[in-house]
Amino acid sequence: MLSSTVKRVVLYRFDRQPLQGIVNPGSYLGQDRVEFITLDGSLQTPAYGEVKAICFVSDAGRTDLFDDHSLFERRPKVAGLWTRFTFRDGDQLDGVLPQNLLEWPQTGYLLTPPHSGASRQRVFVPRVALSQTELRGVVGKTAPSRPKPVDARESGQLRMFE
Repeated sequence: MLSSTVKRVVLYRFDRQPLQGIVNPGSYLGQDRVEFITLDGSLQTPAYGEVKAICFVSDAGRTDLFDDHSLFERRPKVAGLWTRFTFRDGDQLDGVLPQNLLEWPQTGYLLTPPHSGASRQRVFVPRVALSQTELRGVVGKTAPSRPKPVDARESGQLRMFE
């Protein structure tokens, strides 16, 4: 790990219980593996095929990403691409992706999950963990509407060039 900045995460796997630990946000994504340090200090390097998701949390995060509120109940208010991910095991997770495709890691997606807060700030989902990806909508600021042209007869003005 090159920098001194580390982030607390919960690593979800397909076949086992979630693990809590830390990652370096600048270098945790390898070519074919994730670099992850558990809370007891052991280095884990699971392959992307073993990882279901990595949830960035503030303090001791709860392991509820796939238990509670994994789908948006209504259209999200965060600007971006509202996407629904279906995992190989059938679980589903909604998220908002940035509209700038250059911000997407090549190995997966970094998204804002539903009900984001201290227990789930951002989620990394490897591409190989997914069986289906569905774009649900584009959320963003709408363009300002143009004012309707005013008819001169309704406004009380004289029509000069009829």
